[in-house]
Amino acid sequence: MASPPDAHNSAHGAVHGQLIQSRDIHGDVNVYSPQAPATVADVSLDPPRLATAVRGRDGLLEALRDAMAPGAPEPHVLTGPGGFGKTTVAAALAEHARTEGWTVFWVRPDAILPSMLEIAVELGASRTEAEQVKGAPRSAARWVWRHLDAAPHPWLLVIDNADRPELLDPENRPGEQRGWMRSSPGGFVLVTSRVNDPALWAPAKVHRVEILTHQAARSALSDHAGAEDIPGAEALAERLGGVPIALALAGRILATHGLLFPDAWSLLERLKDDVTGLDRLASPLIAGTSSERELLSGVWSLSLRLVGERFPQAERLLEFLALLGPEGMHVSVRRLPISALRGGLLDDPASPLDEATLARSINALIVQGLVRSSLDRGEPAVHLHPLVAETVSAGLTSSDAPLIDEVTSLLFRQNGRDPFQESIAHFHILRRRARWGDPLPGDDPDFRESPELVSQAVEIVRLLNLAGLSEGAESMGRRFVRDLESQLGESHPETLRMRHGIAESWLQQGELTKAERAYHDLLETNLAVHGEEHDATFSARFMVALMPLRRGDWQAAVTGFRPLIESRTRRYGPDDGRVLLARENVAFALMHLGDVRRAEDEFLAVREIRLRTLDVEHPLVAMSDYYLGRAAFMAGDCDRAGEHLRRCVDVRERTLGHGHPDSEDSREWLERVNEEAN
Repeated sequence: MASPPDAHNSAHGAVHGQLIQSRDIHGDVNVYSPQAPATVADVSLDPPRLATAVRGRDGLLEALRDAMAPGAPEPHVLTGPGGFGKTTVAAALAEHARTEGWTVFWVRPDAILPSMLEIAVELGASRTEAEQVKGAPRSAARWVWRHLDAAPHPWLLVIDNADRPELLDPENRPGEQRGWMRSSPGGFVLVTSRVNDPALWAPAKVHRVEILTHQAARSALSDHAGAEDIPGAEALAERLGGVPIALALAGRILATHGLLFPDAWSLLERLKDDVTGLDRLASPLIAGTSSERELLSGVWSLSLRLVGERFPQAERLLEFLALLGPEGMHVSVRRLPISALRGGLLDDPASPLDEATLARSINALIVQGLVRSSLDRGEPAVHLHPLVAETVSAGLTSSDAPLIDEVTSLLFRQNGRDPFQESIAHFHILRRRARWGDPLPGDDPDFRESPELVSQAVEIVRLLNLAGLSEGAESMGRRFVRDLESQLGESHPETLRMRHGIAESWLQQGELTKAERAYHDLLETNLAVHGEEHDATFSARFMVALMPLRRGDWQAAVTGFRPLIESRTRRYGPDDGRVLLARENVAFALMHLGDVRRAEDEFLAVREIRLRTLDVEHPLVAMSDYYLGRAAFMAGDCDRAGEHLRRCVDVRERTLGHGHPDSEDSREWLERVNEEAN
């Protein structure tokens, strides 16, 4: 054999495949190229790390920790609206599992196949086999779960944001556990999803993640702001409704923009009328591809898109409900008759609106957590979380004016069914129009050509007063009354009703001198126009008699109301609503004159009459309870006073809203009674 540099290569016989350099090769040679390495999926299986402490979830986390064991009989599912903290709870459980020595796998449904295959490989499976099964998802699921079941160490698998459950199993209900969500002897499975449908997940254990309590919300806000005892933190947390994503955004804003917002009060002032300012302030602070899930508008618009894929009317329906029931107010299902909605914006020609379609659309919104169902005074009702309603309505633009027109028309057609809700809805609609610069009913209307517009203008002011929005009532009333006086005349009945509404707004604002002067003028004009027995004259005389009561001139109030009670009773009977109001006013004056027993008997008699014609949860019955509570407290009976006032507070908060002046007043008296009792 020759030696270098004279050496040469030679091959004898057939050669199959690649020829390699050699000295001498004799015989057949088969050389195969090496197999290309299997592709490594670029997926992350690591859980997110918590930036702050988890607040208000102790009970839920304890239940999950107790259930977390290899071989748990069923998976567990966290459900709730976007932004309510499902991922945070799952991340906290992941941290606990890691400290217990468990392996944690964090999977997102949009990459579930490569992620689950990668889990199997990490547990010792062949990457080559993983490549072979990845084209057959059902076989891949069986293959992956065989490795998970046989894992040598316990594991926690979190499938986060399973908002499209079909990604877990395109052919079967996820709860059947034939797809990617299964129980296993090797570990514990936790799923997070916006879809709150226990039947879909059964037999998995479903936990609904709710808003935070007041104390937990305040602590969470302080955690995200990186400071304790922030002035105004409790008020801001309450404004944000205990919604974790809103608290996190506000905290980041406070932490980053200390010069603009030195305390929570300053940020609260910025958000007073528009909570979506959170998104505008926080969006520069949000990085990454998941920003849609980290802004208020994003989390709920994503839910809407998920619903809209199957129910095209759902998005408009949510906007409709946000306008009809702002501030979390309950909307009775009877306010949504098909006969009133058919032909409107909710009626899609491609999917005609009928009762079944409407019911399915409402249910889809409920399942996504955007809407809640309940019984309101014994009737089926739905409501939005106040922050959801505010965010949705804030997203409306002037191009949505036809929707607002439709809601306004429905409110007026159903006028009087629930005056308190109607007043709040009208107020928010007017404010939304004003922000767009749209003309309002008082912007150069022609009242002479539209009697309907006259009635609407007067009714809006009355409802605003009823809702305790006296400043808004005064502003709107003063705009309307100028046109009414010039077009219809100063003594026209509708002009007088509008003046009455303005005077009432002054009374609510404590401007007694202005209000009393206005009521005296109204009484004089109504006597001249309508005469002694007309209802408008009686209303003006009633308010004139009320003025001494508001000033604390108790004997003058008794003297003023007694002839009104006598004349009204002769004409309309003892059960007339105005008679009962006048009797309550006399009793209130007697109570302050020291005749508490007589006053209490009168309050009780009025309440019994009202219960014959009104529901026990009617605001007028609540007003009777308020007066009975005040009388019992003055008599020194705190137990009975507390019983009456608790009933009053409960009804007023549900019918008038938590922030209504009457609700606040009754709460203050209940607190006073409780302090005295303790």
